[in-house]
Amino acid sequence: MKTFDQIVSETIRKHSAKTSMEEMADNLGIATSYLYRVANPFDESAPLPSKHLINLMTHTKDYSILKHLAQRCGFICVKMPRVRSAKESEIGLYQRRQAEAIRAVVAFFQRQTPIDEALEAIRKEMESAAGFMKAIEEQPGLFEEENTDER
Repeated sequence: MKTFDQIVSETIRKHSAKTSMEEMADNLGIATSYLYRVANPFDESAPLPSKHLINLMTHTKDYSILKHLAQRCGFICVKMPRVRSAKESEIGLYQRRQAEAIRAVVAFFQRQTPIDEALEAIRKEMESAAGFMKAIEEQPGLFEEENTDER
C-alpha cells in the first residue's frame, strides 16, 4: 500500500500538467519551491501540512487523498450526490442500481466480470443509497401526522 505522502505527491504531479505548479502553490498559499519538494516522491522531508489538504483536493478535483485516509482507517468513502428531495419515482432507479451491484458481484465471483466493473457497480449503488439517505435526513417528519388536537 502506498504511503500518505506518496498519494499527496501523486496528486500534485498528476495535476501539474493541467495546472501550473505556480498556480497550484498560489492556490494553496505555499511557496512554489516547497510544492515542488512535496511533489518529489524522494524528498521525505517536505510533507504537506494538513491545513492545505482540502484546498489541494478541491483545486484538483482529486479525492484520492481522502479515499486513502478512509481506507487506512477502515472506512469507505462515497461522494455524496446533490439531492434536493427524495421522490418516490426514483426508488425504481435505486432498486435497479442495487440489482446491478448484486449481479456484478455474483458475476465477479463467477469470473465473468472484471474487478473494476464490479467495484464501479458497487460504488454507484452506494452513491445512490447516500443520496436517499441525505434526502431523507433533510426531510425529518415528512410523513408524520401533525398533532391537531384542539383543547
